[in-house]
Amino acid sequence: MKKINLLFIPIFFSLLNIAVAQGMEYKELKNELTYGNLSVRIHAVQAIGNLDVSQAVKLLAIALEDRNWEVRQSTVIVLGKIKGEIAVGLLFDALNDANLNIVAEAARTLAGIKDPYVIDRSILLMKKRDYVTQVNAIAVLGLMKHSAAVPPLIEALKDKNPSVKENAIKALTAIKDARAVPFLIGALKDQNYKVRANAAFALGYLGNISALEPLLVVMNDKKEIVRANAAAALGMLSDSRAIDFLVGALDDPNDQVRLKATEALGSFTDVRAVDPLIKLIHDENPKVRINTAKALGKIADKRALLPLISMIQDSDMFVQLEAILALGNFDDSRMVGPLIEALKINWYSIRYCAVQVLQKITKQNFEADYEKWKSWWSITKIKDDEIRGRHTYSPINSMCSRTEQETKTDEGRISKLTPHSLTCASEIYVRE
Repeated sequence: MKKINLLFIPIFFSLLNIAVAQGMEYKELKNELTYGNLSVRIHAVQAIGNLDVSQAVKLLAIALEDRNWEVRQSTVIVLGKIKGEIAVGLLFDALNDANLNIVAEAARTLAGIKDPYVIDRSILLMKKRDYVTQVNAIAVLGLMKHSAAVPPLIEALKDKNPSVKENAIKALTAIKDARAVPFLIGALKDQNYKVRANAAFALGYLGNISALEPLLVVMNDKKEIVRANAAAALGMLSDSRAIDFLVGALDDPNDQVRLKATEALGSFTDVRAVDPLIKLIHDENPKVRINTAKALGKIADKRALLPLISMIQDSDMFVQLEAILALGNFDDSRMVGPLIEALKINWYSIRYCAVQVLQKITKQNFEADYEKWKSWWSITKIKDDEIRGRHTYSPINSMCSRTEQETKTDEGRISKLTPHSLTCASEIYVRE
């Protein structure tokens, strides 16, 4: 008769107890998922992760069918922690959920697993006739940003469904692979304007200079969103050959095109854009005026000084703020008075930025004390006026030649910036 190893007995019973306990826990969790209220079901899902994988995925499959989206979302998160082929299969099932929050969570979770199986299955699902399945699979590939997905995504650009092509372009944009460039250039001629618009932005984001000429052509596209994205793309490419086209876009009847054109021109800091940009300081769209102020500030050409000073009077507080920030790139005594008056505007951010610019150009520090600044400037300005009388104007920290007639003209324009004129219509903003 064989001898029994006594050391094995306690290990055997310990494992048996764990198995029995897990069996009881499995039943309890299943009951909670079936009959519990919302908080109980969510708690049960979170506890499932403590079970053996084979048991856990059975319960999680049940939880994915729960009537409440929060339970299903918690289930997706737990599946991502378990991983494994069965868990991944359930996550792919979750891509078909009716709730977009669940779909997005499942796509992010699958992308985070970074398993070759996820890539292979996503590519396989792209070939399905159901465009929703195709689009969701494409989203996973875009989030994974794996180069293996590039060829099938390029192939998807030939799909008849515009939504599939749009999402394929977005995924290729995220992956940022140069192999996609020729095919994205081809997509600029697609019949669907959304496809063309996405392709234009993608080409700018990829930054391949071979896209310059095709993008210049679509600056004349009949659809506004295509022209706007082309302008944004040209700004990203940063090739000076695009400047004349972007300057032309400043006269576009669509404010989104003008918005993107002003933003793009600011990235070039080319003085050729100054005069055309100055024409937009009174544009009907405040966002265009904001971008105009930003662009003029980046270029920092002296022709923009007075227009930027005048923008401190703008009816939109964010335009006022950007104008003040832009003036921070200049060094000219003519800014001081208007900036001091800006300290009376009833918005902390404007006053704060005005103080920062004043301190930078004057080397004085009176914080936001309007009276102290005004008192100091009333004395300092006399010296500045004496310098002006000698036919020059005086930056606080530098000197620039100037004719007497230019000085008189500019002083006349600045004199209009009274404290009253700086009061802004700001009812829509939260005040202190």
